[in-house]
Amino acid sequence: MIRGLISVCTVCLLALLLVYSLAEREPRADFTYVNPSGIHTLDPARMSWTQDLRVALNIWEGLTSYDPKTLEPIEGAAHHPPKVSDDGLTYTFTIRGDGRWSNGDPVTSGDFVRAWRRAIEPGTAADYAFLLTDRVVGASAYAAWRNQGVGVLAPLSRLAGGWRIDEDQVRALVADPAVRERVAVVGVPVPDGDHDPSAWSVFAEAINDAKLAWPGIHEEIFARHAGQLDAEFSKVGLETPDEHTLVVRLTEPCPFFLDLTAFPVLSPCHKSIEGLRRRHRGAAITAEGLVVYDSQWTKPDYHAGGYPGLITNGPYRLADWKFKRRARLVVNPFFRDAAAIACRTVDMLVYDDVNVAIMAYEAGLVDFLPSMDVAYDHEIARLAMTGERTDFHRCALSATYFMNFNCASETVAGRENPCRDRRVRKALSLAVDKRAIVEDVLKRGDIVAHSFVPPGAIPHYDPPVGPTVDIDEARRLLAEAGYPGGEGMPPVDILYTVRDERVCQAVARMWSRNLGIKVELRGKESKTFGEDKANRRYIVARGNWYADYNDPTTFLECLATGNGNNDSGYSNARYDALLAEAKLTTDRSDRSELLRRAEAIIVQEDFPILPILHYTAPIAIQPWVRGLHPNARMVFPFRYVWIDESALGGNR
Repeated sequence: MIRGLISVCTVCLLALLLVYSLAEREPRADFTYVNPSGIHTLDPARMSWTQDLRVALNIWEGLTSYDPKTLEPIEGAAHHPPKVSDDGLTYTFTIRGDGRWSNGDPVTSGDFVRAWRRAIEPGTAADYAFLLTDRVVGASAYAAWRNQGVGVLAPLSRLAGGWRIDEDQVRALVADPAVRERVAVVGVPVPDGDHDPSAWSVFAEAINDAKLAWPGIHEEIFARHAGQLDAEFSKVGLETPDEHTLVVRLTEPCPFFLDLTAFPVLSPCHKSIEGLRRRHRGAAITAEGLVVYDSQWTKPDYHAGGYPGLITNGPYRLADWKFKRRARLVVNPFFRDAAAIACRTVDMLVYDDVNVAIMAYEAGLVDFLPSMDVAYDHEIARLAMTGERTDFHRCALSATYFMNFNCASETVAGRENPCRDRRVRKALSLAVDKRAIVEDVLKRGDIVAHSFVPPGAIPHYDPPVGPTVDIDEARRLLAEAGYPGGEGMPPVDILYTVRDERVCQAVARMWSRNLGIKVELRGKESKTFGEDKANRRYIVARGNWYADYNDPTTFLECLATGNGNNDSGYSNARYDALLAEAKLTTDRSDRSELLRRAEAIIVQEDFPILPILHYTAPIAIQPWVRGLHPNARMVFPFRYVWIDESALGGNR
């Protein structure tokens, strides 16, 4: 039993937990679950954390929604399916006539355009802006035009305020011909290109010292840019012929587009948020050209300037949000199927210690644990696999844990980077016994990875299989690369976070023992780790990826040249060409074959990453909970959940 895994000394913590629960004045929610940490943001345009998306999925509703069992796209705020043109490029959605916001207002096509525009505007655009800029006609061009405008307006506003600007800001500033003309009077010519850094330094000093009418120049350029906003956005492939019709034009066929429209990032936004928008000179942008809203707009009890508090269109609304303690959802009374929702209230609880969350679950105070990331998770997995705990479930996730090889940097921290050589990367890959890591180190029931895309995770796609451990071939390749027996090879550092220490130590031992190379472990806290990885201050770095949508490209595009998630800096024109061809291919089998060929380059030829395992996550669902289905993407629509009173047995 799991109770035997928890020390007796934690009984006092459980007592505190019980006192805490008794102190709550409100009745217990119909359904209660624990998020592994507090909410970071509920702004659809800016969210990326799983725990945020889980809440958002239940308080907002996209054009489509997820089937609770299969996760296939089904009817959401729009009737399903939409009309799709023969070439797969134009989608016409009909917004449901009975769609209502939590204040009773009708949901309109304009609410989606408002939200999607926010998702690509500088100031509100974040990690998932590419869902639109990569696919919707004109979205990329609009975002580029806006970012260029911000690049000019931001330094101009600083100069107008009497502040100095740096050299990079000066370069962006004079990219605008109108500004370039106005600053010609400083007497120092604008440098020609990037060939003379010192010339740019001299020019930057001249700009900062110039006694120009910067406020007037800023207002002139600002007025021009602000006056063009709507005209430029009209070129984006989003049209609203009426309040119930949304036409979306894509740059290329996207067979998984209806999966994307269920993703919370593409949820609509109510018009009330415009009252909290920061404006300059009456325009809908700041003096720097950014789209900025009062950050409190997602709070249910925030009423500055008459703001009504957060208004959403999903099956639930956010009734209460106590930072790092609890968020309470209650049924949206205006939702079309409100009467059919069994759990009228849902509580998301936050416990800093997962052990305490497990104790709360064991005491019957919690109905669902979507995360059980503890040191003894292998024992939890064993209890699930043997059937000793039927309420414990192992979810084979559409997610991969891997090592990034730095393919781009010639040197790292002053040392030669041997991982630029494909032979070295392959040798390092062949020298790792992944099965030993999965079965002997972690023991959680994870799946050994021989591909980037998890097998069986994506319908109609079978990923190619990479090679298994082969020490002799690894040694041969390392010698061929100029490092026989590891001689002369610079130390290989592995960048990781503390929670990855066991895996990284195992990999380091294997490389040292099998190849004779020196390995240095560099554990960092998550923020510093992220910064070092993003800036490629590593030779090898831990990585992972969770599917955002149900298509192989959710993984494969991460390694495309220039992709923001391509931490390895990998670039292969043949790989990019196969992905590009797949985008234009409408036949499903032909498209899958193109993607297989692309993935084969990754796992059989170039080895920019070393896939180690596909995650299997243990979760806990109380025996009395019905309608909650374990799945590969950890998507849980709570509107389908109900409590079987006959199974409670006095436990709740």
